[in-house]
Amino acid sequence: MVRGRNDISLMTLLDGEQVSHFRLREFENRDGLAMVHPSVLLSLERVRRDMSGAFGEETWLIITDAVRTDGDLKRLAARFGWIDEGGKVSRDSKHLTRYGGIAVDLVAVLAESRERVSQPSLGRACRKYFDWVKDDYADGHVHADNRGVLGKS
Repeated sequence: MVRGRNDISLMTLLDGEQVSHFRLREFENRDGLAMVHPSVLLSLERVRRDMSGAFGEETWLIITDAVRTDGDLKRLAARFGWIDEGGKVSRDSKHLTRYGGIAVDLVAVLAESRERVSQPSLGRACRKYFDWVKDDYADGHVHADNRGVLGKS
């Protein structure tokens, strides 16, 4: 891996203030391709802010998966199967590059105690700021996407 690849702070305006709690590398696939839609960054910052306030301590949102190529999707499907064949991988995943970085999989951790936030709590927080959320995965991650931006200029 190239040292410093995608080590770029991502800033967005939240309540009139520039904030930056994410780096481009957090959205990379295994080959270093990184893509994130501005609406996703804003939604993540809002979720992080609300959860930190609710728990009374800094809350980290850890991106476990973001952009995927067709090759990435096929590798996942080989492992977990396609949804239309009884598996867990959608052929039309909103993680695909053609959707412009509108989807993330994530978990949340309380910074001070290192305690993982429950999947239902994270799912509820995400539902306030993302268009679509799925929070029933066995490994405890939450999928969130802003599919509402599709088709908008």
